[in-house]
Amino acid sequence: MAYYFYLSLGVLCIVGEMFTMDFSLACFGVGLFGAALVSFLGLGLGWQVAVFIAVSLALFIGMRPLALKHLYHNSKHVKTNVDALIGRTAVVTAEPDAEGIGRVQIDGDSWRAFFQYPAAQAAQVRVEKLDGNTLFVVPIQQEENK
Repeated sequence: MAYYFYLSLGVLCIVGEMFTMDFSLACFGVGLFGAALVSFLGLGLGWQVAVFIAVSLALFIGMRPLALKHLYHNSKHVKTNVDALIGRTAVVTAEPDAEGIGRVQIDGDSWRAFFQYPAAQAAQVRVEKLDGNTLFVVPIQQEENK
């Protein structure tokens, strides 16, 4: 009857894997299924533990790196949050003052911007970098003349 316990824990691990998506709980879940099979066959606790450890370790070392490589091969290149602003085009909403500080708008959000070159209101600028809450921008015409 111990195999019911292993099966229950294995199912919980597989369900937990759906929330973590790092393929570690799945390794332990399959190891628990192996221990359940050994328990069902009537072998002792030592065999059950050995099969659990062997299967889990083999999957964790052998399969997990391959699964992560194929599942997340593009995720390192995806820019999120403010990092996604770099290289984007913005519209000037407030011309820069004498110190080069003005405002731009991207996707409906207004940002404080440092202008390396003057730009007129409603002109398009490209975001070069980000420092804190200040975007460093260059007018697109000025960028093409470089």
